[in-house]
Amino acid sequence: MSFTVPYSGVSNKLGEAEIAAVVDALRSDTLAMGPRGAQFERRFADRIGAKHVQATSSCTTALFLAAQLLGLGPGDEVITTPQTFWVTTWPLQARGCDIRFADIDPNSLTLDPATIEPLITERTRSIWVVHHGGQATDMDPIMALADRYGLSVVEDCAHVPGGTYRGRALGTIGDLGCFSFHSLKNMTTGEGGALVTDNDRYAEMARALGTIHTWGDTVPRREERIGPYARPAYYRDAHVRSSYTVDYRDGRYLVGNNYRMSELSAALGIAQLGRLDELNDRRREIAARLDDGLRDVPGIGLQVEQPYAHHIYHLYTLFYDPAVIGAPKDDFLRHLQEVEGIEIVLRYFPIHLLPEFRAAGHSYGECPVAERTYFEHQVQLPIYPHLTEAQIDHMIGAVRRGVAALSSERSPR
Repeated sequence: MSFTVPYSGVSNKLGEAEIAAVVDALRSDTLAMGPRGAQFERRFADRIGAKHVQATSSCTTALFLAAQLLGLGPGDEVITTPQTFWVTTWPLQARGCDIRFADIDPNSLTLDPATIEPLITERTRSIWVVHHGGQATDMDPIMALADRYGLSVVEDCAHVPGGTYRGRALGTIGDLGCFSFHSLKNMTTGEGGALVTDNDRYAEMARALGTIHTWGDTVPRREERIGPYARPAYYRDAHVRSSYTVDYRDGRYLVGNNYRMSELSAALGIAQLGRLDELNDRRREIAARLDDGLRDVPGIGLQVEQPYAHHIYHLYTLFYDPAVIGAPKDDFLRHLQEVEGIEIVLRYFPIHLLPEFRAAGHSYGECPVAERTYFEHQVQLPIYPHLTEAQIDHMIGAVRRGVAALSSERSPR
């Protein structure tokens, strides 16, 4: 069907600057491993105040790299949130980790720090937080827990480029931060991501393991030769790497992968970085308009910007109360989509209830706040900078009409 307010497939409409940047990259003499990738990394590092940034092909590959850098493996326990896209946990599943789900705050939809400590055991190695929908997780108590128990912290920052926690850029608080620049995100490189860290050793490992190299501790070779062949004095073959000069200590090493960002994506990202504040400010403006229009609707609760967070509204969330309105959430969503023409996509089904996690022993009742919030209350309306004023007004009216229609159906006649 044709929607009055569609769920847009792009986070923002690209302008002439982005188009020119990509065309310029197409005319260059390399589309991979060129200067634009390094330039994007420097600019993003400057933007968020990070020591090291490595551009990647996606947030997914950044998360896989993070799990490898931390050495997580079979039997290691990692605590994370059920309120996220399932890919947050894929690297952990792939490496045989045991995943434990803490519960969430019912308004921010981020990890509730109070639910983390009871899950910590002698096998717990890491906490993976997700800054949901554009708003920061409450990081201070989580970092205090990590310090107390000697745990690493990974920030999934897919929703928060430009977001902050107590004035600090998200992605720079934990040991590693992983960003997404998918076409739906607040800024985009089409597909793309970044790994962020202030840890020099992690950065050194990531540069090797994310760019088709191996990594490990090395010892110098006695002679720079392979069998009878000495290291050439003149010719240099890039594929040789350090074959003549070092061996891996005890023969131990890690194998990397190709997680690189292309030059086209980096060119687009450089242009988008210049617009990030503008794009985030427009999202905040739209969210404020929606809040003002819906604040007094009985049975509709608004998401609160937490005092520690600068919310950049990757998602706009409201909370439907079926007990007040007298109809289940599904009836409300059907009204918004089928009657009002607003395309609804909910973010996210509690991932501990997916088949793969049920197969691992997880079940309903494990995260009661996340479950109740998703199944009964949580609603996301479309939000992106190119929403028109008429579309914003239509959404406000649609919510009000939907609540009125459903409430009248249960009223005594």
